[in-house]
Amino acid sequence: MSIIVAVKKGDSTVVAADSMHSTGSRREHSDNLASGAKLRRIGRSCLGGVGWSVYDNIIDHYVSKLKRIPRLHNEAAVFDFVLKMWKAMRDKYQLVNDQPHRSEDRTPFADLDSEFVLVNSSGIFMISSDLSVTRYEKYVVIGSGEKYSYGCLHALYDTRRTAEEIARRSVEAAIYFEQTCGGPVEIVKFK
Repeated sequence: MSIIVAVKKGDSTVVAADSMHSTGSRREHSDNLASGAKLRRIGRSCLGGVGWSVYDNIIDHYVSKLKRIPRLHNEAAVFDFVLKMWKAMRDKYQLVNDQPHRSEDRTPFADLDSEFVLVNSSGIFMISSDLSVTRYEKYVVIGSGEKYSYGCLHALYDTRRTAEEIARRSVEAAIYFEQTCGGPVEIVKFK
């Protein structure tokens, strides 16, 4: 499991994540993984996700094949990128089945069964499981420790702390209270 936190305050935007990976009941620590980062660069943006770890491989592969990295500066541009990636996943990777497959979850929309946060100097964007894109003005959290992180964000945001300090403390709160989060905190900053 994972915790991804993004904070925008003043002229600074920060994304932070824990660094522990898990596969079922087994925990893998970042110091034992060749590429343990949960935050990945996409041009001038940074993307972090929670859910299926195969998305890391798919996203890295998909982005490496692009002739030009798109400018992901607003909700429409991020949504366009996500739609094109979803189409590529369906057409080229044959790894994505027709979600949702449970009868009680009937929906006319796609289901990534994962969520993502994309951060750059233009802002904070969350990509929901149904592919919807939402822009946030202050902060957003995804992952298994989100209730602890949101409490920390709410308590610290209007203090004198910087975006980086708030994001770090928010991830540390999730690591402290949520058993599926752990490891050193990874941080990427944007101005």
